[in-house]
Amino acid sequence: MERNPPAAILAIWLASTAVIAACAFSAFRVGFAEDAALLLSVNGPRLALAGAAGAALALAGALRQVVGGERPLRELGMLGISSGAAGGGFLLAAGRSGTAGLASFVAGAVLGATLFWALTRVLERPQRWTNLGVAAALAAMGTVAALAGTYARARTDAVAPAVAWLLGDLSHGSFAAGALVLFATLALLVLASRALSHDHTDPRRVTALSLLALGLGIGAAGPLAFVGSLVPRAVRGLAPTASARAFATTSVAAGAATVAAIDHVPRLLVGGYALPFNVAATMLAVPIFLAWNRQRLRREAGPLHPLLEAGEILLIAGLTLAAVALAALLTTVVRAAT
Repeated sequence: MERNPPAAILAIWLASTAVIAACAFSAFRVGFAEDAALLLSVNGPRLALAGAAGAALALAGALRQVVGGERPLRELGMLGISSGAAGGGFLLAAGRSGTAGLASFVAGAVLGATLFWALTRVLERPQRWTNLGVAAALAAMGTVAALAGTYARARTDAVAPAVAWLLGDLSHGSFAAGALVLFATLALLVLASRALSHDHTDPRRVTALSLLALGLGIGAAGPLAFVGSLVPRAVRGLAPTASARAFATTSVAAGAATVAAIDHVPRLLVGGYALPFNVAATMLAVPIFLAWNRQRLRREAGPLHPLLEAGEILLIAGLTLAAVALAALLTTVVRAAT
């Protein structure tokens, strides 16, 4: 029988609460200000939707892991679909407006999403060299997301909000929207807790609830389902013996805090300028996905030659530093322009 680790679960809940509170009451470029009511009125609407969407995505990811185990490249495919759709759609829609622009965007989005999804499926093969391809794919996805998100801001037609949603858009956040998404997520969590019985888990029911939570999170913040995969993995690592119910519930809290932080911290650094969600999330995903996929490949395909193993580790470290450098560059550029 599984035993819940109270210390680890409590620590995750406390940390999640602290992160959400920090996001609610921090002022851009200033730190923490004294006018809590003003800060809450500025940060609250966006934070409410971010936290609720993160809770839904994390619940979906936790339930996927309960019934299907860890599948890192399938999760990466979700990032590829959203980045590829945004990049492909914006590329074909460039120079066109109105109905023609929107139709071109839809065609490009389908092509881009298909291309990136197919790429991740090829890289899913259990061969050790494929992690190098994953590294290249992550770099491409981050670049596409950054370029599409930057240039889409110059448009005033229907293409701009479409790109924004594909790359993660929380600008329409409100307390009412956040409360509605959170209520629906908690209702799904209650149903999931009943399905995750100690005696018998109903895989079909859990899968259906996972899909509903996934659709809820995507509808609220865009096709960023992969974010919900990273959080349950971290929760499982910190509390490996937690029951399925405790695992799902704690993942919901951690997911809310994670998405809130991913959205808030870049805005905090650059003075309120909202970067596309996918840009910040991709930077975070680079080291995590590469290390996660490396573990999977070592388990399924065996280790590489020691020199190649060392090279792979250096590659992960180098891409991590590159992501940090890009984040610092974006911060400097945006701060100078705002």
